[in-house]
Amino acid sequence: MNRPPNHRPHLLHRQDGIALVIVLGFVVLLCLLVVAFFSRTTTDRQLAGASFNQMEADTLARGALNIIVADFKQEIASGSTSSIVAGVTRYTPTLAANVVPQRNGTQATTPNLIRRSVSSDSISPPGVGSRASAVNSTTDVSANGRFISLARWNSHYLIQKSNLTNDASDPVASFVAPDWVLLSRNGSSVQVNLGSGVTALNNRAVTNANYVIGRYAFAVYDEGGLLDINVAGFPSPAPAPASIPGRKGTIAFADLTALPTTASGFVTNTAINRIVAWRNYATVQPSGTFPGFTFTATASSNFAAYFLDTARNFGVVGTTVSGGRTDQAFITRAQLIQLRSDIAASVNMLQYVATFSRETNRPTWGPAPLTSRFPLAKLGQVVPNPGNAAAVKVDFGLVWNSDHWEYWGSSGTAEQSAIPAITGASADFFQLLSYGRSNPPIAETLTLGASLIDQYDTDDTTTVIEYAGGPPPSRAYGMESLAGPTPSPAPSPPPGAVILNRPFRNVGEFGYAYKTTTTTLDFKSNNADAPLLDLFTYNTATPRSGIVNLNTRSNSVLAAIIKGAVPTEASSSGITNAQATSAAASIISATTALPAMGRQDVARLGSAPTITPFTSNEESRESIARALGEVGQTRTWGLLIDIIAQSGRYPPNAGSGPNVANPLANFVVEGEKRYWLHIAIDRFTGEVIDQQLEAVYE
Repeated sequence: MNRPPNHRPHLLHRQDGIALVIVLGFVVLLCLLVVAFFSRTTTDRQLAGASFNQMEADTLARGALNIIVADFKQEIASGSTSSIVAGVTRYTPTLAANVVPQRNGTQATTPNLIRRSVSSDSISPPGVGSRASAVNSTTDVSANGRFISLARWNSHYLIQKSNLTNDASDPVASFVAPDWVLLSRNGSSVQVNLGSGVTALNNRAVTNANYVIGRYAFAVYDEGGLLDINVAGFPSPAPAPASIPGRKGTIAFADLTALPTTASGFVTNTAINRIVAWRNYATVQPSGTFPGFTFTATASSNFAAYFLDTARNFGVVGTTVSGGRTDQAFITRAQLIQLRSDIAASVNMLQYVATFSRETNRPTWGPAPLTSRFPLAKLGQVVPNPGNAAAVKVDFGLVWNSDHWEYWGSSGTAEQSAIPAITGASADFFQLLSYGRSNPPIAETLTLGASLIDQYDTDDTTTVIEYAGGPPPSRAYGMESLAGPTPSPAPSPPPGAVILNRPFRNVGEFGYAYKTTTTTLDFKSNNADAPLLDLFTYNTATPRSGIVNLNTRSNSVLAAIIKGAVPTEASSSGITNAQATSAAASIISATTALPAMGRQDVARLGSAPTITPFTSNEESRESIARALGEVGQTRTWGLLIDIIAQSGRYPPNAGSGPNVANPLANFVVEGEKRYWLHIAIDRFTGEVIDQQLEAVYE
């Protein structure tokens, strides 16, 4: 019987084939793993490189900001004479022009712009040049196609837009983009070409200090000359009576409806109500839900009480809670821009408003080392038989005696025959009145002080202050409103006298007080009375927010502050938009020709407007002093520094790159960082009062 053929060799071949397939499968898997590993490694390397480049750009941006701030501090020092006052260096401007930052070029359509990085910088001394090279951030495209568009440069909307009918940020045609400042291992300096050999800008040799590692461009804006939206603006209906916002006293009563949005349109009350309600929701307790808030008379009254608080620091958000919600503040400008969009307000209002303002609340006039202004509210202590006699003596140097006051001075033990000179960092009320008016006779100073007390109190009894000199004892009298004054020796008010008989709302209201029996303080021109505007204050917070630089170039900002101010105490309506805009233009012309040195210059600025109602009589002419006296300042430079920094390098072939005509443009951008630095620098000490670094994400 024949046996079937043996099949084992075929089985072995089949098994060998399966093993080969398995091995090939493992090889394929291994190859995939290797490819994946190298792909992941390459991706990680790219991510690490990108992260490193961004970190390098961030470091460059922060370092460049330090350079820019240091240049402003150097400008302050170079444009001043320095002295040590009470252990603190004080910088006194050598020229009035040095009280403001120098501008590298004047552009009428970009009033907020102070300077930008620009090649061949022609900035006037003591300003420090920007060190920029002839390579523009917009028109000179980098070797790898990077540039900063004009719309990006205006993404903060601080420059007037070219088209007022849309939300695009494209600036007016007159705005010129900043030039790049090249950063080498040796720091920033102007470069005219790439150079050659071992010192070329693209030579990576470790010994080459000229090797460029990055670049930055910047623009600086006058944020201190804008309205701080965390404080400015009041709701509609306005707090009653109508004279409350008309007497100003706080930037909260700036009328934002004076801010133009188009050729003929202005910010609406609806937009203002939405901003105020979002900002001060718990304090004012409006009706409705976001964004459709409405205000009742009670809500408006709550608003007035909050912002008329004489000691409130508006840089700190109120802690009141209502309905589980609190007040809130615009921490960054980006938040303001976003809210503006959410409430459908005109984007064109953004060029007039800011989110950061600070001022050291101390005077700048005169040599005395005063560390604070005198609070107007302390006048409320001066009442017969005062409850706190010790405080009245310290603050006013007054001692009550039966039916009159005696002037002893804050540290005296008996009546004085002269007002003591200021010897320290603080002074009493009468010392400041004497100091601010160049030390007139004691009788005139005490008469003025007594009149101020009578203006502030609510009674009709004339204030009497006795002082050494006689016999018989010498006495000074204030001025009350009764034709037959009490006591009888006191003077009768002259025709047309205005006696407020209420607390002062701003230092400009000192202009109602009589320094003689017939003459009031003069706050309508540059004169010996004007320094008093700098020595007293309604709000005592320090540093405080919501104060506008009197040297602002923004016409509409000043118009918003002036609009609605009452020209006289008897006025039934305030200054109109047209009147305020005209007055603001006159004031800016005056400060452009001669910058305001301090709050005392408010009196000089009061004489700038030459239209009705600013020329009717002394009271109406001093309406500018009452509107600006409390909310203006000159000693703080409030700046917004917009900086874009790029890390990168010049490649070896930069000289023959795509920009043959300008090889400096052949920079290879590897990382980029943008910041808006909000900073307040005290012009008279050179110190940074406060700052806020806002990262910009685009």
